[in-house]
Parts: sequence; structure tokens; C-alpha cells
Amino acid sequence: MNLNKMSPLLQLALIFPTYISVEAFYQITSQNILQEEWKLIVQYHRDLEELSNRMPFSYETINGRFAFITINKNLIADLSNERSIFYIELPRVMQYIAVENALTICAPQAIYTPQSYNVSGEGVIVAIMDSGIDYSHFDFRNDDGTTRVLAIWDQNLEGTPPPGFSSGAYFTKEQIDEALSQPTQEDRLTVVPSTDILGHGTAVTGVAAGNGRASGGQNQGVAPKSDILVVKMSEQFYPDGTLIGPTNADVMRGITFAISQASMFNKPVSLMIGTGLNEGAHAGYSNLEIFIDQMSVVWPINMSVGTGNEANKERHTSGTVVAGEVRDIQISIDPGEKFYTANLYKNFVDDMSFVIIAPSGEKTDILQDSINNVAYVFGNTSVLINISSAPFSARSQELIILLEGFGTEFVDPGIWRIQIIGNTIVDGRYNVWATLTDQYRRGSRFLEPDPFTTLTIPSTAHLITSIASINGRTSQILTTSGRGYTVDDRVKPDVSAPGLNVTVPQAGTEALYTTMSGSSIATAFMCGAYALFIQYGLRIRPDSYLYGEALKGLVMRYARKPSQFGTFPNQAYGYGILCISDVLDELERIYGQQ
Repeated sequence: MNLNKMSPLLQLALIFPTYISVEAFYQITSQNILQEEWKLIVQYHRDLEELSNRMPFSYETINGRFAFITINKNLIADLSNERSIFYIELPRVMQYIAVENALTICAPQAIYTPQSYNVSGEGVIVAIMDSGIDYSHFDFRNDDGTTRVLAIWDQNLEGTPPPGFSSGAYFTKEQIDEALSQPTQEDRLTVVPSTDILGHGTAVTGVAAGNGRASGGQNQGVAPKSDILVVKMSEQFYPDGTLIGPTNADVMRGITFAISQASMFNKPVSLMIGTGLNEGAHAGYSNLEIFIDQMSVVWPINMSVGTGNEANKERHTSGTVVAGEVRDIQISIDPGEKFYTANLYKNFVDDMSFVIIAPSGEKTDILQDSINNVAYVFGNTSVLINISSAPFSARSQELIILLEGFGTEFVDPGIWRIQIIGNTIVDGRYNVWATLTDQYRRGSRFLEPDPFTTLTIPSTAHLITSIASINGRTSQILTTSGRGYTVDDRVKPDVSAPGLNVTVPQAGTEALYTTMSGSSIATAFMCGAYALFIQYGLRIRPDSYLYGEALKGLVMRYARKPSQFGTFPNQAYGYGILCISDVLDELERIYGQQ
């Protein structure tokens, strides 16, 4: 078994399977720990077909570097020993980053009367990867009642998958139009049974690309004439009603699908990701972020994601330790907590030791780097610990701690402590993040939280545009909005946009609109804005390079920088507040005379 090739959670699950409950494993990975076959994300090189002939597993490649493998868990150790396998991880459940239940971006006419710039998103695909869409909502239909949606891939349904994929149900524009011609909603769902139970995907699609037909044009989105492409992300519900969201593997599939569809339709695409997670070094080298950076350069595309809603959730702490010093991290575990995970990252060159102390005073041995995996039982709580080199970085090392009720249903409540002992120190900095747990209704927290570097992954990727959330009327940053910078000191967020109380289409009800707040709402503005800018460059003006990093640079340069919010860039706003009109003014100045 090559432990350096395995993610920490995978190591713990293979070595201590009896300490991890079915419920915890399912809510973390969206699969059953008792099943013989596990689904894995694998980074590889060479040809997997030859390897699969020697070792029984099924696989799905998504580009030349990443694949999803389904394999008997007893063979994972052998798989890790293969030279063609670089890294193996379990999929991780992600969380929708705007689930709270109201606009202006510099110049309202840049949204509401875009014809002054001759841009409306026409000819550009707005791709939304989220909880689905209410395709019957009038804001996503043309004047003749037909759909603006090119296709829906519902990852949850059984049916005909999209070309190149083996799961989910794929619905074309023609099928959606057939559904819309049916007299009742019940009849429509017999043709295209994809729905949006959460309403989150419908909301962000409306902000990015809704045409406002249900409101006579009043509640129009940013790119009202763009084409729409929908990926309804995989989601399941635990027996107690807990939502198990999509995994990072589902997001990777969705990105691949969006680019393949854009290529098929021969159109540029502005893609929005509506999910995030905390597990990772926040330095841009998680598997998902590496994949995003790779796929950002294979087609005319701009990807956007929110920085999350973690700044005030008390799920991040940080500090510095010097040689000979002992630092104490205190975690308050609430009663009723079934499991809790914390991930600590430090510089690999630093020699630190760790001790975990339970509320009862019971403690682990002094844990050194040489100890990869260890388990303890304190009171009614199992304590699983892994210390590993972080993947794809010579600078980072990770400590993961998993607490779970053992013998009883719940973790022992009270103050748990992580002692950090500085031995030989060069850098001394450390960061700790807890798993996103809003969907589990928990309130456990760090007692000395740090609101900075609360960006959710993948917003720390290099080539994605990361969006913070502001009050669109006052321009104040939202207290929830994830703040930078990244652990490797890159400026993130890139820019900020309105994310408070924005009017959005409402799914599945007679009330056509509602209000919503959060990071994904702000991201939807950026997604729609990119559609306008890309249309200008690729469809109206002869600059075929106006997408990707070149376009992102213009967005950052011409973001508004109000002096009352300090110097720019900064950890809250990034390079400033998205200003659609200023970017379009600059494009008109540059290209208007050509």
C-alpha cells in the first residue's frame, strides 16, 4: 500500500473501517462504506485499459489526466502501487453555497438596456451546474413559448445519458419543447421529469440569464438572450431528510459535459459552479482545482464560482508556532454532534508534533510526522487521525481528525483541543478548517476563529473567477462572504458582486419570484456578465481571444474600487466590485472603431 498516493480519508477508511459509521461515510462521500466496491477519483497517466485488464475495475475517463474508478476496496492498496497512478481520493460531498431566502452593478442599463452596447448574451451559452431548473418558468422561454434551454443533464435520473457519459438522463431542447407543449405540469414531467426541488439552480439561472418574461421584463437577468445549459447535480436525501449534495466528482463530470456540449454547438460558454467545500489546503492544488485549471484552456470558456458563506461561521482558525512553543486550538463540540472533521495544514518543512485532548482530559500520545494513521477511543468518541503529505505540493502537510460517536450515537460534547508543538520551525504558520456542516444543522465551532482564508474550494483555483458577495445597494461586503487570501498568498476573491436579497425566479410554485442571498447569487451576476463580454469579443468584434484570463484581467482592472473600503486588492473585495458598464465601455473604446 502506497500511502503517499492516497488521500487521508481514504487511508483512514481502509485501515479503520469499523470506526467509521455508515452514516458518516455516506454524508462525507455519498457512498456506503459496507459495499465491496468503492468509487474513487484517480489522477493517472498512460492508458487505464491495460491496467484494467490486469486488475478488475471499471473506469470513466474525463480527460487525459483524471478518471473515476469503481473497484473492490480490497484492491485499492494494489492500485496505489501502480506506477501509472499518481493519486487516489474518495469523492467528497459539496454544499450549495447560497441557500438563504432579495441591483445594480455600476450602471443598471448595462443589465436592463444592454442594447446600448449591442450585447445580450446572444450566441453564448450560460452553463449552470447546480440543483436543476424549473424549465417551465417563463423566464427561460422565448416569446413563442419554446425553451431557451439547449439541454439538461440530470445526474440523478435513470435514462439516456449524454454522449460520452454512462449515467444520468439527458434531455434535448426538442424534448423540453415537447414537454412545454403539454397542458399540465404533470403531463410535462412525463416527458422531461427533471425538477428543481431546492430552487437554488432556478434562482441563479434567472440572475445570470433570465429574460424576465414572467414580470414583463422587470426581473431580467444579466444575459437575457443567452442559451442555457443545465447540469442538475447529483443529490440524495438521507432517511432523516438530510440533503447529501453533489460530490467533487459530479462537478468534474459537469464541467466536462458543459465543454463537450459547447463544442457540439460550436459556441463559447460562461460556466457557473454553485457548490463548495472546505476540505483542502486552499492553495489551488486539490484534484478539483487542478482539473478546473486544465479545462479552462481547452475551449473558449470562463468559469465562475462563489467564495462561499463561511466568513462568520467559525469553521476556520489559524496561527503561528515557534520552536519550543505549544499552541492550543480549542473546538467547542455541541451536544448532538454525530461526527466532526477538522483538517490542519502546515508547511512541510516545519517539524511539529500534535496532541488531541478530549473534554474528559484523555489525550493521545504525542503524534509525530512518522505516524500516518492512528485510532483512539475516549469516552464515547472514536478519534481517527491521519498525518500525510498534501498531494501535489512540496510545501504542505495535512493532519485530519475525525471524531465520531462510538458506543453511543454522538460525539462527547465540550471543549476538544489540538495541541501544536513547535519542534524545528522555518515557517510556523498553520490553518485549520472544519467540514461544511450547515446541512447537518450543527453549531460546533472554533473558539478563536479566523474570518480570513475562509474561501470555499474550488474558489482558490488559479484560473477560475472567484466572487465575493456584497450588499448591492450599499456596496458593503456581506458578513458571510468568504474572504481571502489563499494560503499561498494569491489574491482571492477576484472581484465582488451583489449577493443580498436579490429577486430571483422561484421554482415550482405559483409565486413566480422570491428573494435569495448568498455567494452563488453574486456568482450568477459574474456568469451573466461574462456572457455579455464574450459575445462582444467573439460575436460582435473580431477579437477571438476575448475569453479566459484575458477577459478576467479586464474584469479585475475595471472593477470599481470605492475608497471607503480600503486599498485594493484586499481580502474581502478582491480587486473591487464588478462593473459591467465600465468593462463594456473599455471594450467599446478599444474595438468600437474597428
